[in-house]
Amino acid sequence: TVSMSLRLDAGSWVWGFEATLPGAAQTLVEPTSAGPVELSAWISGTEFRVLAEQVSRDRTFGQTVLRVSGRGRQALLDAPYAPQMSFNNPQARTHQQLFDDVLTLNGIPLGWSIDYGLEAWNVPAGVFAHQGTHISALTTLARACGAYLIPHHSANAFQVRPLYPAAPWHWGEVIPDFILPAAAVSRESIVWKDKPAYNRVFVSGQEQGVLGQVTRAGTAGDVLAPMVTDSLITTAAAARQRGLAVLSDTGRQLEVGLRLPVLPATGVIQPGAFVQYQEEGDEAEDQGVVRLGLVRSTSVEVGWPEVYQSLGVECHA
Repeated sequence: TVSMSLRLDAGSWVWGFEATLPGAAQTLVEPTSAGPVELSAWISGTEFRVLAEQVSRDRTFGQTVLRVSGRGRQALLDAPYAPQMSFNNPQARTHQQLFDDVLTLNGIPLGWSIDYGLEAWNVPAGVFAHQGTHISALTTLARACGAYLIPHHSANAFQVRPLYPAAPWHWGEVIPDFILPAAAVSRESIVWKDKPAYNRVFVSGQEQGVLGQVTRAGTAGDVLAPMVTDSLITTAAAARQRGLAVLSDTGRQLEVGLRLPVLPATGVIQPGAFVQYQEEGDEAEDQGVVRLGLVRSTSVEVGWPEVYQSLGVECHA
């Protein structure tokens, strides 16, 4: 491998990758009649399984280089590999069971697993109706309660996690998943953003749903966010989780970019992890601010022998 990059963000459900390879590897990576070749990439002891979906070749001054790009194996659940289908629930199911139902065909499991990290709720018969691929059905289910899919790096598996595992006003009580040494962060960038300071939102189902009023505790609830509707909001638990996601994405925020090596102690840090780092001080005696944030994007750059990762981190002022 000459070079390689991997990327994932909270708005995606699959790892993307690009690599340059020696021309001699062409027969190993070019697609076959059965579809794209699956490749295995190891970074700091972690395996990433990816599909070589696009392969191009450049020859300059007698040197041939292949450019390969594609996505993780979760792409098999989406177009062009998976057909458009109709998904529904003829019987009452829990929200968690609907994920499992999507990953079956004629009652037979497809071989994929879901690590469900939400508060499940009951969905009456006939409420869930979706036309699309397996992955579009999964993302629709997750979005209903303000959650998202985190793909496993090598297995046929997903995690389903809330966009905000804890409300930002409780982040002072959060134990970080990773504490980044100040000396390890080679680059830091910060963009300040101000979003409306909503403290109340109405969340509604549709034909068989509920109307929930979610208010941030300790506030007057006097700044109302736009109403949210989703057919899957059928219980208070669903409304509360969706409302928390809306009210958490408010107020003054910082988009922090951090670049650091892929350390043995951390490996590749994925979206959904809480990280703590110390902001660089401006003076010798200034130790800088200690910040806690939620990783929203990860980009890994492999250029032997160096392996770096760039993290997009959401912090709240």
